[in-house]
Amino acid sequence: VQVQDMATLQAELAQAQQEKSKQEEKIAAYEEQRQQLHWELRKLQGSQEQSKQEVSVSQAFPQGTPRVLSSRAQHWQQLHQDSERALARREEELVVCKVELAFLKEELSKATEQVQDRNRQYHSP
Repeated sequence: VQVQDMATLQAELAQAQQEKSKQEEKIAAYEEQRQQLHWELRKLQGSQEQSKQEVSVSQAFPQGTPRVLSSRAQHWQQLHQDSERALARREEELVVCKVELAFLKEELSKATEQVQDRNRQYHSP
């Protein structure tokens, strides 16, 4: 009776070990699947957060407003650059005008001096 019990126990042990091995494989597969699902969940949460931010922006601005604002910003940036270039040209022109003015003042001073000299000569006895 004991030999049969021992054989039965060994068979049950072998069956239990096989079952344990199958369960460990299932657990490993479930763990791998759990990690994959956890990774996908984090990815979805990130996408959801981004979507929430996009919804907040789109609710804060009417439809198409970000593009309109971007277009307006580019337009104003272009105008600013054009104004900067125009201002630089005007400053160069101003420098030229100041040089010309200084030259003309010098010429006027010389002409005035010549007229005064002639007047002195004309009025002197």
